Amino acid sequence: MSQENRLHAVPDQPAELSRRDEGFVVTARWHTETGSRGINGPDEVVIRITDDATPDVRARGITSAVVHRTGRQVDDMVAEFHDMPSVGAYQVMVRRYIEGRLAELAQVRGATADGFESDLLAVFDDLAGRGHADSLGVIATATGRSRAALDHLLYVARQRTGPASDAGRPGSDGTA
Repeated sequence: MSQENRLHAVPDQPAELSRRDEGFVVTARWHTETGSRGINGPDEVVIRITDDATPDVRARGITSAVVHRTGRQVDDMVAEFHDMPSVGAYQVMVRRYIEGRLAELAQVRGATADGFESDLLAVFDDLAGRGHADSLGVIATATGRSRAALDHLLYVARQRTGPASDAGRPGSDGTA
């Protein structure tokens, strides 16, 4: 069924979109037609722990923090369902990349092991290598840390890996 027809007809089966987020899958389903009501949210939202979720995620279960993050996912799915351009989609994509990459790196080295600084440096270097205009700023936004705190953590990581990695250290303006 085409997108246009899907939006204006009662679906034979519910329209469904899903997103993965840190050990969870968020699924939104539309059972009713949109008709002239315009943009509508889903009739149903399901949050489920993934089969590959960490033991820590399984132990905590679906917390208020998970439900809060779900709002972001539902907003994205509503925009996709209605073929709406997503405002700030690039920033959202970069933030999700950073969050996901840091989580992957932490899982590889073990969440309790030292190394967060080197994880940040790897993500920073990746973004800078891709030509991102403000790698430090976007990582600060994604992690909720100040530029100064991140600059210090990156400096620590560079000191641990040796003088060759100090090239490309962000300047006082926080850009790559």
